Amino acid sequence: MLPEGTTLGKMQSTLANIMTVSPGFTGALTITGPDGGGFLVVEGGQPIAARFEEEERVYIINGEKALDYLYGRPTLDCTMMAYTPEELDAAWEYCRDSGCLAVEEEPDGEEPASPEPMMSEERLAQIGKQPGVIAVSVFHEGFALQSIGNADVEQVAAVAEDLLRAGVKIVSDMEMGDLNQMILESPDGKLIIAPYGDLYICVFTGPDAHLGLIRLAIRGIQEET
Repeated sequence: MLPEGTTLGKMQSTLANIMTVSPGFTGALTITGPDGGGFLVVEGGQPIAARFEEEERVYIINGEKALDYLYGRPTLDCTMMAYTPEELDAAWEYCRDSGCLAVEEEPDGEEPASPEPMMSEERLAQIGKQPGVIAVSVFHEGFALQSIGNADVEQVAAVAEDLLRAGVKIVSDMEMGDLNQMILESPDGKLIIAPYGDLYICVFTGPDAHLGLIRLAIRGIQEET
């Protein structure tokens, strides 16, 4: 059976909306309803396995068919359970053995290719030298690939990426065009998050930093990709 994980809460919505709320989620959704139940296993916001079983066991659907079925439901009652890496490995094994994978696995001995850092040290320095900048990080899938400066920007990389994806969804829903940058501001500092090709830039500054110059530097680098 699937690992229990850590329960985060319950939701009632369409599967598409549920996935949007937590785009970087890793864990499982247990699904209940008057006509049956099932589960969905998610890794980094991407569904990897699914199953739905009709209440009277008239039919059981697995994998891509189950995923399509769940996406087509008008509403789902779900419990979200977060997984540790070990629990995720156990979920992969269970789903593989039970025939409910919705994705193809990488061949044995091969790991998914990690993106190569696309930003040169000169480009990083171009942002880092702006007045008030404390640290700059380039990250992907929650992991920092390159960093300069005196702050641990890496610790917020995963949350920053989720926040940026949520921002992309918001501007898309509002028909505002493409998202260029997001800014978080507090009395003690500012954080700028911006897409950069397939990667993301995170810039941490002091409270008195000149945002106009920094944003202009980021925009110039974005236009070079």
